[in-house]
Amino acid sequence: MAVREALVIGTSTYEDSRLNRLRSPGLDAMELSDVLSDPGIGGYAVRPVIDQPSHVVRREIERFFRARRPDDQLLLYLSCHGIKDSKLQLYFAAADTDRDLLESTSVPAAFVNGRLVRCGSRKILVLLDCCYSGAFRPGGAKSADTAVHLLEEFKDTGVAVITATDALQQAWEGEGPVTETGEGQLSVFTAAAVEGLRSGRADRDGDGWVSVEDLYGHVREEMLARDARQSPLRWVLGGQGTLKVARRAAPDGTGPVRLPRPLPTLGTPAVEVLTGITSAAAPLRRTLGPVPRRVLLTGPDGVPYSSTDTREIVAALPTGSGHAALGVGLVRDLVADQYRRAQDGTATAVVLFEAMVRALQPALAGGSHPTPLARTVSEVLDSARKLLTEWNPRPVAMTQVDVGRVVPPEVFSGHVVRAVHGAGLGAFVLVEPSAGSGITSRVSDACVLGGHLSPYLPADEVTGRTALRDASVLVCGQRLSSASDARWAVSYGDKRRPLVVVAPAFDEEAHAALAGHFRDTGRPCMAVAPPALSRPWRAVQCEIASHFTGACVAVPQATAVSLGSARLVVATTQCTALVRDRGSPEAHAEYVEKLRTEMTPSSDPALTEWHLLTGKVAEVFVGGSDERARHRRVAQVRLAVRRAQAALVQGVLPGEAAALAALGRRLHRDTRPWEERPVEAALKRALAQPLWALAENHGERDPAKVVEAVQADWPAVTYEAVHHRGVVPSESEYVWTPATHPWVMLHAVEAAVTAYLSLI
Repeated sequence: MAVREALVIGTSTYEDSRLNRLRSPGLDAMELSDVLSDPGIGGYAVRPVIDQPSHVVRREIERFFRARRPDDQLLLYLSCHGIKDSKLQLYFAAADTDRDLLESTSVPAAFVNGRLVRCGSRKILVLLDCCYSGAFRPGGAKSADTAVHLLEEFKDTGVAVITATDALQQAWEGEGPVTETGEGQLSVFTAAAVEGLRSGRADRDGDGWVSVEDLYGHVREEMLARDARQSPLRWVLGGQGTLKVARRAAPDGTGPVRLPRPLPTLGTPAVEVLTGITSAAAPLRRTLGPVPRRVLLTGPDGVPYSSTDTREIVAALPTGSGHAALGVGLVRDLVADQYRRAQDGTATAVVLFEAMVRALQPALAGGSHPTPLARTVSEVLDSARKLLTEWNPRPVAMTQVDVGRVVPPEVFSGHVVRAVHGAGLGAFVLVEPSAGSGITSRVSDACVLGGHLSPYLPADEVTGRTALRDASVLVCGQRLSSASDARWAVSYGDKRRPLVVVAPAFDEEAHAALAGHFRDTGRPCMAVAPPALSRPWRAVQCEIASHFTGACVAVPQATAVSLGSARLVVATTQCTALVRDRGSPEAHAEYVEKLRTEMTPSSDPALTEWHLLTGKVAEVFVGGSDERARHRRVAQVRLAVRRAQAALVQGVLPGEAAALAALGRRLHRDTRPWEERPVEAALKRALAQPLWALAENHGERDPAKVVEAVQADWPAVTYEAVHHRGVVPSESEYVWTPATHPWVMLHAVEAAVTAYLSLI
């Protein structure tokens, strides 16, 4: 099957001080990428390459043109400085270009020509919006050189070439002179092309398609009407003038992208931030999906390695310089936020974030203020979350089969599902490494006390909880109000065992003393304060103490025999669960059933609280052939547990990226003012980008068709990438995701977009 792919290269910043920074290429590349990737217009799978060194640009170009078929449709776009040597040979500048070392630090036009000649495709369009000098001239000129000779550089390739200038002209950025505030935006050439494609006006013959001749004619006419002081040229080498560049855009109210105007909303700093976002998002895009592609990284010691872990990848990314560093930081923050919320979906969140930021560029370039744009983003995503809730109301009861849908079988789904479903809603599920090579699991009844994790104890950074094994339990009948009370509490029992102190309340001085004991001795001491004090509650305290083979004591009347024992203690900021150490399982179950019977909610407020005292703790023990394998399997099982717990609470949906794409198709808000509808339409299109990237990552030759098919029939169909089966009925395996995942992702992305707009 033939493909439609575009490689969009823009270079704005240069290490060589003799190559002045350009204002347009970064935004040019993003704007063109947006319209080319729109399924209703270009339908291309777009690969943006922004501000990259020469070896990266050459590698991307070579990879783009290799192993192609005759019917593959390819589009190459270059926006950068163009430099000629003493022999008038043309070179495209990259971020690391040295004017004295052009052959080794730039992209020779001869190199590009060689790739075109060797390419198997005969449906190729090259768009060149190049600058030819090393200085940014007053008034926006990119060059002072006087000859281009592009025809000689690209002859005999069988491609169509459209350039921004003729052989004697300069290429221009923005409109006329740049103001004293440094304002500037899309280059004149690219803006005319984007406007024609987005508005549909480039379809000059009205046949529903924009051909090479249509696009060239529209761009030339617009630039002449603007008196842009440059005339585009085109060469059709191999009969490709009728090549269909894009569909005519549907009249959906998006309106045309305006030609450049000197507006303050989108100046150079904003473009640099966008460049940072794009450069950080590009490697993460590769990892999207259940079968991620690896990203090549270099460690601190210079040794190369590869990874699919998004947190590891963003940590290894170069920070960049100037305002681009802010864009990289936004991506890092989003990855951390999404991981904290769901421990999954970080790559999807980044792809969606980048797409939404790009979707806002036309409005920003047109002078829209960031504050109302942020409100529009919030309203659109809020509508999307509401629609998600309507599609999947919270289930009354989820079966093991339902929960198992979101757990891949390769991560021991049987043990995970039994542990999660057996423990129930809101239960603790611990995943721990074990010395063996297999996996085991068990579910234990526990006494659950309202209380909190002592803040000085180390807690898991993701779950926010801590677990203590083989702990002593001391149940006190009165508050600990002083440091001496706390010292009394820790003076008994085996000092090598963790200690859990249950008391009605802890004064600050007592809490500080427990923290000091932990700091000085390393012995974990956890304080648990039950939520209510009433006579029935005091009786229950005594029963809890006896359950753990201890006693409910008054300060300072405890002795060593007053201490009870718990096999396992799990604590969060909300509650603490204690699993009994001694006694037969039958006696333990009988005791818990007795508590449940006595604590049935009733009209008595004190009794109503008692049902919080019973719960369950599940444990999953994961082994491996070696330490590395064990660590990897533990991480996989923990993620599977998190997915299963989310499914138990919120239900399941057939595909995360598919659900987002369907949202983009079905959101409607006809009450929005007409001037805001283009922004809303662009944001809806952005919601389809994760599915597009997923299909692209898994070898689909036409991601646009995948998006269209899923949007048309979801949730009856979705996209299956594990076994590369493409669009499949939703009853298939390996396609389900917890319904909460896209919901929380929209929250994380909204926060990231809002943060971006606050920088503009």
